[in-house]
Amino acid sequence: MQLKTLLLLVFASFLFANEVTTQQLFQEIQDLQQEIQTLKTQKNKDYNELYDYTESVETKILEDKIKFSLGLRFGDDFITKKYADGTQTSSNNILTTKFMLGLRANITQTLKFHGRLSMYKYWGSSLTHPYSYYDNMQGRVPSNSALYVERAYIDYFFLNNTRIPMALTIGRQPSTDGPSHQFKDNLQRKATYSALLYDGVADGAVLTCNLSKILHHKKTYLRFGYSKGFGYVESTSYTPNAYIGAYDSDIADTNLYGIFFDTTLSNIPNSLIQISYSYMKDIIANPLDMNYTNNKNIGNMELIGAMIELTDFQEKNIDLYAHFGYNKSTPNNQTYQDPNGNTLGLLDDGATQHSGYAYWLGTRYSFGENNHYKIGAEYNHGSKYWVSLTQGGYDLYNKLATRGDAVELYGMLVANRYLNFRLGYIGINYDYTGSGWFIGKPHTPQNDELTKLHTFYLKMNMAY
Repeated sequence: MQLKTLLLLVFASFLFANEVTTQQLFQEIQDLQQEIQTLKTQKNKDYNELYDYTESVETKILEDKIKFSLGLRFGDDFITKKYADGTQTSSNNILTTKFMLGLRANITQTLKFHGRLSMYKYWGSSLTHPYSYYDNMQGRVPSNSALYVERAYIDYFFLNNTRIPMALTIGRQPSTDGPSHQFKDNLQRKATYSALLYDGVADGAVLTCNLSKILHHKKTYLRFGYSKGFGYVESTSYTPNAYIGAYDSDIADTNLYGIFFDTTLSNIPNSLIQISYSYMKDIIANPLDMNYTNNKNIGNMELIGAMIELTDFQEKNIDLYAHFGYNKSTPNNQTYQDPNGNTLGLLDDGATQHSGYAYWLGTRYSFGENNHYKIGAEYNHGSKYWVSLTQGGYDLYNKLATRGDAVELYGMLVANRYLNFRLGYIGINYDYTGSGWFIGKPHTPQNDELTKLHTFYLKMNMAY
């Protein structure tokens, strides 16, 4: 009943009922106004409760589908370098910060999205690292405070009810911080491929076939992968493309094809075995060379790997891991001239085939209340012609690419499940030059070339 109608009725009552006083009339009007206000208040309350409930349901559905994660790493390195001519340099208190923001979305039961943004910089410096434009190093080498897309891919699962379920992973791949870095970082395994062979950002597609049912063996997978190492984008003028110097249409893209087999040891829980074969076709000499008329495709490369991990071996709080890598070059008689005027080919003069190898061994022991203390040791060795795809390793020295020997010792304090501190030492002896590069013939260090590197470091790692 509207207020105007009520007032008319009251007024009529006043005219035809002499016993109703003016005071009573005003009291009735106030009571009616109060009743109307009460009805309005209840209506607003019901609406707000319905809105709050709807918003909370929508928020819950969104939270169920999307999960965020945070990572923060602080490092302080004290590095000493020694050269073949006997000179020595030191760089103390090298402070770095790496920030990572992860995103995971369960879009449907068969479609999932994964992403990670990263920033990696030196304290007090905003200079852009020259390698930060190199595609597989974006967000992986200390540079300015820019955020890079380190990962962005979907997993699409299909044929789930068949004997061989499959998954397609396409986009910016989980190819960084691979096994067995998780032991030193005190994290779960974050990537697919052995960190001795691959560590860097990569765009590509991977088809995974789950063979567990057909082979009656848990966690057995066969993967077929494709990645574009350096992509060529033709233009009429220089632009900073994936391959920085891209201009000449005679330069072919560098493509990577791989096959990977993962399984476990049936009698050892928490084990992982991986065997892999990769083929790099049409390797570009130097993606960092701004002289786009100088670059060429210099040949092809094969890369074979094998690894094994034993986590908490025999429930003795001991972790063990071993990796092996082998590479073989097939040059095409093309050479590249570096800024110093040297003529270089694939691992030599452009005509001679070479092969190399490397191995990486490590262990970690946990002790104390709730295993809050850990000690670890690693050793890796690379031969004269060893080369891998680890240019995007997040350490400052690309230790696993060493043509020589490297030792690392560390102790760790686990503050809680999200935070740990690590104090360590790394010593590297470079037997040959060119660690981590595809071009030029390695040789024994001479004159001002690096022979040894030693560093003491303190790291803090937070992951949530």
